[in-house]
Amino acid sequence: MRLSVLPVCLLLCSCAFIAEQTPQSLKSLPAATYQLEKPHASMVFRVKHLGLSGYTLRFSDFDATLDFDPAIPTASRLTAIINPMSVKSDHPTDAGWDERIGRDLLKGETFPQITFTSTGIETTGPFTGLVTGNLTLMGVTKPVTLAVTYNGGMASAALYQGRAAVGFSARGTFKRSDFGSTQYSQFVGDEISVEIEAEFTRR
Repeated sequence: MRLSVLPVCLLLCSCAFIAEQTPQSLKSLPAATYQLEKPHASMVFRVKHLGLSGYTLRFSDFDATLDFDPAIPTASRLTAIINPMSVKSDHPTDAGWDERIGRDLLKGETFPQITFTSTGIETTGPFTGLVTGNLTLMGVTKPVTLAVTYNGGMASAALYQGRAAVGFSARGTFKRSDFGSTQYSQFVGDEISVEIEAEFTRR
């Protein structure tokens, strides 16, 4: 019994439990390909409804891969894939509302994937940067820029069985009309704001 517990204890002692937002934590991360930890990630779109509120849509099916080099952050590369039919609005009375948003507003049946591929990264501070990439939505590809914050990293994360882990927050906006979405324009605004929270672990 003690022999089986000992390796686990040693592993936990060598692993970090809380990430640090420090230059040292960034430098401690290995250059590698990192995969999104889906249970600890969220993606939200917000769009004005009647000019009164920021109507919120979240996506339950998306994935991302990050080729990350902490020594040269600007050389990193991000790719993401989103299922537009996985949109959730939490409408309290209309069970088919989410499907209609995915089908009509995002044309998810015709274009079953939303993709983002980074094309350039610019650092704006010790823990912040701008990630520009090609967003493909409803069959149209346009450049979009996200403001990204490095939240912290761990060279060995206890929660992830000792794998290296890193976390980011990202914010950005784009106009849905640029991608051909004009449905419900009398009710729904044109500008969509994006909010992303993401944890990645070394693959």
